[in-house]
Amino acid sequence: MSLNRKLKKWTKADLISAEQAKAIFSHERKGIGAKYFRGLIGLSLLIIVAGIALMIASNWADISGGTKIICHFLLNAAIAYAVWRGKMTNHFWMREGATFILGGLNLTLIALIGQVYQLNGTLASASLLWLIISTPLFLSFGLSRLNAVAWTVGFITALGLNLHLQISNLNLASHQELALYLCGLAAVPNVLMLTGMIPKLKELRQEWHDTYLVTGAGLLIIAGLTSSILWYSDLDWISRELKTLSWVPLFICAFWAAIHMGARQFITSIAQNTRYRALCLIGAITAVFWLSSLIPGRGSSEIMSAVQFILYMGIIGYFSIPLGLNALVSASVVFITLRIFMLYIDLAGPMFFMGGGMIISGVILLLILWGALKIDTRIKLKLMAMQEDKS
Repeated sequence: MSLNRKLKKWTKADLISAEQAKAIFSHERKGIGAKYFRGLIGLSLLIIVAGIALMIASNWADISGGTKIICHFLLNAAIAYAVWRGKMTNHFWMREGATFILGGLNLTLIALIGQVYQLNGTLASASLLWLIISTPLFLSFGLSRLNAVAWTVGFITALGLNLHLQISNLNLASHQELALYLCGLAAVPNVLMLTGMIPKLKELRQEWHDTYLVTGAGLLIIAGLTSSILWYSDLDWISRELKTLSWVPLFICAFWAAIHMGARQFITSIAQNTRYRALCLIGAITAVFWLSSLIPGRGSSEIMSAVQFILYMGIIGYFSIPLGLNALVSASVVFITLRIFMLYIDLAGPMFFMGGGMIISGVILLLILWGALKIDTRIKLKLMAMQEDKS
């Protein structure tokens, strides 16, 4: 929808006055040329960089290893100067953009050194070296969400790869290694989210604080949704893989449920913050749902898988309402809708692939989507009313 049509729609809905609509349109129209020119400048720079990359790639075999490394070090030095220059002149995006590029160049430099000198390094060792080299850079100069996300992704990747490697080096039995690895994996999203709730971090690095919260909570929600997959099979494989340590998954879930509920009740900075309390409750609920998926001696059930998925997503949507997370509320409604339709396909079986069955399935999907849209609209109206009451 064009800006002019949007402004007319907003004016008819009494969201803005005609004078405000005219002023907004005039302001946006003035910036159209600048936007186009900035886009064309970015495209020109991209073409230049791509041309340089193609020239280097076509002559890569003819360039000596020393020349490659020296040129890369000079490039790193130039970007490092841009980071320092951005810091000295207080140019936010020069510093942040150069910091992000330098972090990427550190990774390519590690890969280049390994290639030139034929080192027998692994992806785990390369990621760990990158983390050691780049962490001071990001902590010293990276304040934006861009660099917070880049460092967090690098940290999770390095942690996952090296955790597996270090556990393997302990020379334990396979079921003991798997148990330790499960403990480590379960800790990552929970620790990230709880770290994001540290008051000092919010004071020093607002964007890093938000990134930790979103990443940790997002990973927990994904984990909660995937727990429903366990219902498609029995749990004999857990007993086979973990042998005498089959109680470990149950212990992990109970442990993190207790941690989140304890933090929600007894840690002052969390107990006094509605958002943190809701996130801790989501973390505890996720652990409880995993506990319910790990009930010993149960059989497989497609219906229970769907029920758990729908119930979990419904809870996530419910707790997103008071937090004003409109996108997550809508996502919950969409996921529940699609999961109901997938359950119908599971139950319908071969009938879905017949002509009449597909017609019926299409009609059912339309009805489900119509109902989901109605529900989503009502929830949004409730959210707007709550926001107006707060203001």
